[in-house]
Amino acid sequence: MPKNLLGYELEDWLPQEFWQGPPLPEWVNIHWPWYTTPGAEFRVSNLVLSPTEVNPGQVVTISIFATNIGSEAGEYIVKLGGDFMAERQITLNPGESMTVSFQVVPDMAKIYNVSVDGLYGSFTATEAAVADIRVEDLSISPAEVMVGETVTISCRATNYGTAPGTKKIVCTVT
Repeated sequence: MPKNLLGYELEDWLPQEFWQGPPLPEWVNIHWPWYTTPGAEFRVSNLVLSPTEVNPGQVVTISIFATNIGSEAGEYIVKLGGDFMAERQITLNPGESMTVSFQVVPDMAKIYNVSVDGLYGSFTATEAAVADIRVEDLSISPAEVMVGETVTISCRATNYGTAPGTKKIVCTVT
């Protein structure tokens, strides 16, 4: 959007939300005394349940990706709900992200529902034989490279289940 003579875009001139203070443009930075600018603010995404089918007694890993999208470092409590309850406290700097995981063990055959901070998923515990393929021992060599250099990424996949199966392993390099 083109800037006006003062160097601001139209959105910069729109009034603040009423709870932020007087109806002045945001860039004026005048607020009511009860308003405090947001510090740490967290967003969770990418709920992953692995594996999605197990026998009772086998481990299921539930993980999410948490990011501090705020302007200050802060603490956040990631809450697992549904058929399992757990909490994990994390501390992240602005712009920092991390994967937060919970491990649960179903005790009977049924569909288990889980939620993590507004993200929902489910997995099945069944008496039928299932594959339980786990990816372990990730290795990246060398750890630091220059653009264009070769990197070797390897891991070990083991089936701890009671039936044959397959698992797709995805490697993303950024």
